[in-house]
Amino acid sequence: MTNWLEANDSEFVCYCIEVDKKTIVDAIKNGNDTLSKIKESTKACTGSSCKELNPSGKCCSKDIKSLIKLYADKDSEEKCSCCCNS
Repeated sequence: MTNWLEANDSEFVCYCIEVDKKTIVDAIKNGNDTLSKIKESTKACTGSSCKELNPSGKCCSKDIKSLIKLYADKDSEEKCSCCCNS
């Protein structure tokens, strides 16, 4: 998993939709502090090609939840409904 505190703002979190760290962090700072709200506001975690496009071969939902934890100090138990259901 990526160390999001050290990652560049331009690093992709969601490879399917090409959403970067800065976009996710800005959304969190604007009150989008759940996976559902991030999906709605940025369209991240709404694709279906995670295994093919993400270098980790996994859904970005866990990375988004990590960013929510880091920048909103909030845990999310929400499940992803895109390609991987994680």
